[in-house]
Amino acid sequence: MNKASFWKSDWFFGLVVSLVVMVLGGGELLQGLERKAYDLGVGMASRTPSDKVAVIAIDKQSLDNIGRWPWSREIYADMVEKLAAAKAKVIVPTIIFSEPQLDPGLAYINKLTDIYGQAGGVPLTATPEEIAAQPALLGNLGGVLKEAEQKLNTDRRLGDAFAKAGNVVLPMLFVVSDPRGRPDRELPDYVKKNAVKLSGDGLPRLTSDVDAMVIDVLGKNAAAIGHLNLDPDVDGGIRTELLVLNHFDQTFPSLSLMAAAKSLNLTPADIQVKGGESVKLGKLKIGTDLDSRMYTFFYKDRDNQPAFHVDSFFDVKSGKIPYDKYRDKIVLIGPTAAGVGSVFVTPISPNMPAVLMQAHAASSI
Repeated sequence: MNKASFWKSDWFFGLVVSLVVMVLGGGELLQGLERKAYDLGVGMASRTPSDKVAVIAIDKQSLDNIGRWPWSREIYADMVEKLAAAKAKVIVPTIIFSEPQLDPGLAYINKLTDIYGQAGGVPLTATPEEIAAQPALLGNLGGVLKEAEQKLNTDRRLGDAFAKAGNVVLPMLFVVSDPRGRPDRELPDYVKKNAVKLSGDGLPRLTSDVDAMVIDVLGKNAAAIGHLNLDPDVDGGIRTELLVLNHFDQTFPSLSLMAAAKSLNLTPADIQVKGGESVKLGKLKIGTDLDSRMYTFFYKDRDNQPAFHVDSFFDVKSGKIPYDKYRDKIVLIGPTAAGVGSVFVTPISPNMPAVLMQAHAASSI
C-alpha cells in the first residue's frame, strides 16, 4: 500500500472514528477535537456512494422554465406519476406539504357547486352517467363543474398520484425539546402507523410538539412519513442524522431511515431501536450514539464530478433525461436553487441543500 492509499483507506477512517468515540463527551476542547477529527476522517476516506440514490433538483433552470416558487402541486403530481410508471423504487419529496394549496378559482367553483346543488343537481361525486342523466342544462353544468373542480383541486390530484404510486415517503417536522406535560393534540393515524419499536434504557431525543404536519389528503395517501429534523453541532455543522425521535410514548424514524426501509421492502415493524446503542433495519445494524444519532458519511466529489448525480427537475420533466433512469432507485426531489429552501454546513460543503443531505444520509444507511 502506498502512502496516499494509506491515508485514504477505509480502515484509517475507521481508526479516526474510533478515536472520536473514545473522546466523545470529554469536555469542550475534546468535543472540538472530535469534530475536527471526524471532518478530517471524512475528507481522507474514499467511499463510493450508493448507486441506488438519485436526486432530482428544483434548481434555477427549473424555476426559470417552469415558473416562480411555489409551484402548483399538479407539477409534482405529474412527476410522481411518471416516476412511478418508470418503476422508481421510492419517491421522496423533501418539501413539507404542511398547508393546503388553494387555487383562487377553486373558491368560485365551490360556490357555483353549491348553487348547482340548490338547483337540483346531483353531487359532483356522482358518476358521469348520473350527472348526464339529469336535465340537459344541469347535466352539462355538472360535468363542467366536476372537470373544473378536479383540475383546480391540486392537493387531491397530488394525493391521488401518491396513492396510485404507493411508494411515496413524505417529511414532517417535530419540535425537539423536553415535554412538560401531555401533547396538545393526537397525531393522525397516518403518522402513528410509522412508529417503531424502542427497547433498552436509552432514550432518543425528545419532542414536545409538531412543527410542520403533512396535510390529511397527502398524508393519508403516502406510503410512509419520516421526520426531517436536523441536529447541528455547536459550530453549526451537520455531522449526524437523528435516526429516530421520541414523541411522548412513541418513537418515529427519520425520512432517510424510512426511505431506506421502503427501498428494502421493509415496514416500521422491521425497524428496532435499542436506545443509545443501535437501530436495526431488517438484518442491517446501524451503530448510534446515546441520542440514537448516526454519524453520516459525506461522500466527496471525485474527478470534478459530484458524488451524486443531480438532475434538473426541468430536464426530467421536459424529457431531456428519461424517466427510466430512475428505475429501482430512491429518488429524492427537493430545492437546490438559491433562496428556495435552506442550506447547511457539512464536513464537505459550507452550503449543502437539504435534499443532498438526505442523499448522503440514505446512502450512509
